[in-house]
Amino acid sequence: MKSHQTGKYVHIRKLCNKNNHLEMLAIDQRPPIFNIIKSKKKTYDFDDVVEIKKQISINLSQHSSAILMDPVYSIPNLITTSRCNGLIITLEDHAFTEKSKGRYSKNIKNWTVEKIKKIGGDAVKILAWYRPDADKKSIQHQKKYIKTIGKQCEIYDIPFLLELLVYPFKNEIGYSKNYKEQQQKNQNHVIESVREFSKKKYKVDIFKLESPVDSRKLEIGKFSKSTLEAFKKLSEATNNVPWVMLSSGMNKKSFFNCLKLAYKNGASGYLAGRTIWLDAFKDYPNFSKISKNLNTEATNYIKKINSLTKNNAFSLEGYLNIRLIQKKSLNFKNNYKGF
Repeated sequence: MKSHQTGKYVHIRKLCNKNNHLEMLAIDQRPPIFNIIKSKKKTYDFDDVVEIKKQISINLSQHSSAILMDPVYSIPNLITTSRCNGLIITLEDHAFTEKSKGRYSKNIKNWTVEKIKKIGGDAVKILAWYRPDADKKSIQHQKKYIKTIGKQCEIYDIPFLLELLVYPFKNEIGYSKNYKEQQQKNQNHVIESVREFSKKKYKVDIFKLESPVDSRKLEIGKFSKSTLEAFKKLSEATNNVPWVMLSSGMNKKSFFNCLKLAYKNGASGYLAGRTIWLDAFKDYPNFSKISKNLNTEATNYIKKINSLTKNNAFSLEGYLNIRLIQKKSLNFKNNYKGF
């Protein structure tokens, strides 16, 4: 049966700005926000987390084409605070199972692709920890998990946005369960992971990718030959699946330079959070100062990367018109089966 993807076309257009670029703001973070609160309190509660996310959404979403929210703290509480068109919703639980050489992803309890579609989401996002040299069971689990989500997104005609992150094993330098960039990561782990999940069987519509090189190599803005080659290989590994950069909490200079290299190699935008807004919470819990910080430092930075995106990112217009929309629609209403 021929697959109609008109729904995916409509949703991806909502994620894009008028230039068909993706300027997307992430507020789905959970552990990083818990850590902001715990730096001043012994623990965090539900309202503490919601208030931080609310401040980010209210003050920054108007500069974004889409916003990424989680269903635990953000939805439905913060939908009305967003001032952008697109809504991406997280599916994966921030807690994962870990063994000596492998991590296992899972959905948030009682949360599904169907529910994301029903609530009005424009894309399903999952973060999957992945290393091609992990143990066999971990690799099999992650592949099956991602493939299952891809199939469900096809059924409900909603875009599948896949974020891939490499990570250190327990016996390696910089081991941590925190959501931060792996130190001394192997660029081939990043590139080979993307190459695997760009295969058609996983049905990924948009990749959210990390830098293939340590962000410290990007701070100065003078790039080595190996760094330039790494970004080129990353782009080739996507197999023409649209992709955006994630920030991994890197500093502002590094991420700006990271975007320069990504756009030179065909990226269509970014989906970033901490790099944009984390510094604004240095005065937590003084929300008067936080709001001021978000409207000055964070806003100036997001405008800066938006300008870079406008002038350098790869437009998705051609991709959308050729790959997703069905032009021969004479019998569309008769053949389209729905869910």
